[in-house]
Amino acid sequence: MSSLDKLKEQNLKAYLHSLAAKTSTPGGGAVAAVVAAEACSLVAMVANFSKNERSKDIARRAHASIADLLELGDQDALAFESVMKAFRGEGDRSNACEQAAGIPAQVIGICLTHVEDLEYLSAHGNPNLITDTAIASLLFDSALKSSELNILINIKDVDDVPASLKAAINSVPSATNRLGFIASAIRTGLS
Repeated sequence: MSSLDKLKEQNLKAYLHSLAAKTSTPGGGAVAAVVAAEACSLVAMVANFSKNERSKDIARRAHASIADLLELGDQDALAFESVMKAFRGEGDRSNACEQAAGIPAQVIGICLTHVEDLEYLSAHGNPNLITDTAIASLLFDSALKSSELNILINIKDVDDVPASLKAAINSVPSATNRLGFIASAIRTGLS
């Protein structure tokens, strides 16, 4: 498998082999996007098993996010390759790093749109799937923190960090607190 094979076209085994290979891509940015897509898949599943209109909307939006996240995983690999070229003197380093930081910022943005959905599903979703709701919250938490790290590493070489990237970083702590509360409340309820 080439590092540029589309994520949505790979089977799980091929994806994991390409991730483990001695290549730079796919890497952590693609993993964050895939983990967020997995979280969205769980959100959609729980919503599909919940019997109310709002859940249908949640499932629809989660499905749309899956496609967007897989595309961002692919874009991350391309952005990283541009960064590597810039570090070799083939392009503007600051611009390449800013573009690369924009990908995880978009992943964060998508994750944020589903925090309220998880809060809703934890209270009104199918109670037989409550652990799936908790697991989705843990996966989003991981995707958010991973994306934050990817922004931070890239903005080290950005001359003037855009407000949108700073806002993405600043949005992570409150979202992860909310997600942690969901998982913790569900864990407590199972004890």
